[in-house]
Amino acid sequence: MRPFAAFTMCILAGWLLAAPTQKSKQSDETVDWLFGKATTAPTSRPSTHPTSAPISPFAEKSNLESRRGILLLNTGQKISGQIWTTREKPLRLWDEKDKKYRDIPLSALKSLEAIILWERDEKEWHFKESGSDIKEFSGKTYPARELQYHLTLQNGQTLAGGLVAPLYVSSNDKSLTFILNKRQKGDVGKTLKDLVYVKRVEFDN
Repeated sequence: MRPFAAFTMCILAGWLLAAPTQKSKQSDETVDWLFGKATTAPTSRPSTHPTSAPISPFAEKSNLESRRGILLLNTGQKISGQIWTTREKPLRLWDEKDKKYRDIPLSALKSLEAIILWERDEKEWHFKESGSDIKEFSGKTYPARELQYHLTLQNGQTLAGGLVAPLYVSSNDKSLTFILNKRQKGDVGKTLKDLVYVKRVEFDN
């Protein structure tokens, strides 16, 4: 009986070892057949359809917040068109009278004008050596000026002080950018005439 029992156990073990392999093979063949018969591609595959580019959030906002007006440069050039600043941002003015910041919405503004506090040609210099307080002048100059802005509001109120803000102008299918600066500094060798700034802005009611 012992030889027969050993023979039977060998056959049973062989069958148990072979069964999973055969089942796995059949499962793989079944999956391949299903993918071959499928009418749509598996969802894990990337889409080949092009996606549309994101729409810029600035275009619509700038049109909604812009105002018709005229911008005058110190060169005498006048530019008329739609004017706006950074979207959802008021003009922040340092009120010299009350010594505090004031946020002025563009919609509340009637006009603004730049007043020159001082302007001159500065001499270019550098320290003679590292750590030294002795200045050496190159003999060259650069233009510099400091500005203050006078604002007139729609209600007739006036404010004056320092202002730093961008102004965007859409005129004759062109987009122009100007910066309202408290202080300006030009390149070496340039003159005050080369240092352009916004002298005045008037808005339509």
